[in-house]
Amino acid sequence: MGEKLMKKLLELFKNDKVFRVRILIGFLVLIYIPMALNIYLIYNRTIKVVEKEKIEKVEDILGKFSKTIDFILMDTERSINEVVNHRGIRKGIEDFEILKDDYRMRVKKFIARKFREIQKENLYIKEIICIVQTNKIINCDENFITDKSKNFFDEVLKEIYKTDSDKDIFWIYDESKKFFSNAKDEKVLFLVRKIKSLDEKKDVGYVFAIMDTKKIIKLYKHYSFGFDGELSIYDENKKFVLTKPRYAVSEDILRDLIKNETFNRMKEFNIKNKKYFIGTTRINKLNWYLTVVVPKDELTMGIKAHLNKSIGFIVLISLLLAFWIVIEVIVLSKVITEKEMAHYRLVFTEKMNEKLRMYKHDFMNHLQIIRGLIELNYPEKALEYLIDLSKEGLIIKDKYEIGIPEIESTIFTAISQAREKNIEVEIDCIKLSEKIPVKIYDLTKILTNLIKNAIYALEKDDALEKKLIIRIYNDLDEYVFEIINNVPIIPEEIRDKIFTKGFTTKGKEGSGLGLHIVKKLVEKNGGTIELVVDEEGNHFIVRF
Repeated sequence: MGEKLMKKLLELFKNDKVFRVRILIGFLVLIYIPMALNIYLIYNRTIKVVEKEKIEKVEDILGKFSKTIDFILMDTERSINEVVNHRGIRKGIEDFEILKDDYRMRVKKFIARKFREIQKENLYIKEIICIVQTNKIINCDENFITDKSKNFFDEVLKEIYKTDSDKDIFWIYDESKKFFSNAKDEKVLFLVRKIKSLDEKKDVGYVFAIMDTKKIIKLYKHYSFGFDGELSIYDENKKFVLTKPRYAVSEDILRDLIKNETFNRMKEFNIKNKKYFIGTTRINKLNWYLTVVVPKDELTMGIKAHLNKSIGFIVLISLLLAFWIVIEVIVLSKVITEKEMAHYRLVFTEKMNEKLRMYKHDFMNHLQIIRGLIELNYPEKALEYLIDLSKEGLIIKDKYEIGIPEIESTIFTAISQAREKNIEVEIDCIKLSEKIPVKIYDLTKILTNLIKNAIYALEKDDALEKKLIIRIYNDLDEYVFEIINNVPIIPEEIRDKIFTKGFTTKGKEGSGLGLHIVKKLVEKNGGTIELVVDEEGNHFIVRF
């Protein structure tokens, strides 16, 4: 009945033009609608994955840079604390006004030397100024200050005692007053540290450590995200400091990020009909906020352009394929006849008969051996042989249960092919988890290519003993797949070329692509492949 139906369909396909067109259109629709849907899903999924990866990279930079700024500030405090806690310096400054001139000069030189040592260690300190309680400057580059400096120090100290007289160290940012001649238009960030008397009962002086803001700005301007985003810094009042950003973040947005404590996490905002990812984190020492702004479109612009080109190429190939299918259908509709069908049935029958003859021959050989053992009065040996023969069909299930049907099928096929060519096969495999870190389809292609190459080499060799060894095992935290052929040994001079594209030892029969493709598939799945040659033979070892 099935044969009659097939014949009727073929006749209809051959003679009815409308039916052929409908079948062709239906066939193309079945192919291209799922293809187009799959392309669309892959495109969107790729865009989302790339966007997520880049956002994570920005968040990582944001967190690391905030730690860097805090470390610079903490290191500055540590360096200044080491000096102001020095008992000799504290005593010298406490008695500075009553010291003789030569002792005053010694104190100044000692303090100046200590400050120079600090500046060598900390590249972000631009200048260190020491002032005694009477507001007399005893250490400073004279070219660094202006006539207004003393008034400036007075104002700063008054503000300090007004806000928190018990605190010993303060960070101050000034962007409106220009008291330092070398500062020019720079914004000035400096640390003020009180110097206590030896009995800790009074303040005897102060240290002003002026930071090199240009270096700090250069440090965060150096960070590049691979797209048009930027880092900027805002103070506790949500106003930008040090530099003016291209993308100014509003107080409302900053307040929203700070209120929810979403530090080091990017959040999407819609600003003037354009989408941005904005994230912030705290600079603890200054109570400032380090903020990063990235236009959403910039995140995936490069990958979108690349994907669009790829999709255009796929569409072109699809159209050419559709055209080829149409031509093929037209040609096939004219050549399919009963003669071709009869020829196909004849060939199929001959192949089946050939396989049956092979199975019959193999079965008869086994029967002859069993009969001979019985006639020679070895019934135990005949029974043992019969038991072994009955187990042969269960090789994969009982002895080589790998746990992955595709790999079991590959191994079983290898055993069958090798035995047909009188090649001894040795299998040593563990049971694998289905969650191995490699795509099963790719692993099947890798093993099939390696086994096929090994069988080909063994078949072509004239050695009496030919052995194919397949091993699958664990080595520490790696899955290892090892294919070994004992002959012929690969010459040393070509071992380094064996995975090179286009290199082959098969002459005109080879393309030079097999092992190159295997290497690419292994690397694609994060693995390694190597060739090791020893007395056992050629070992192709794949690790994941």
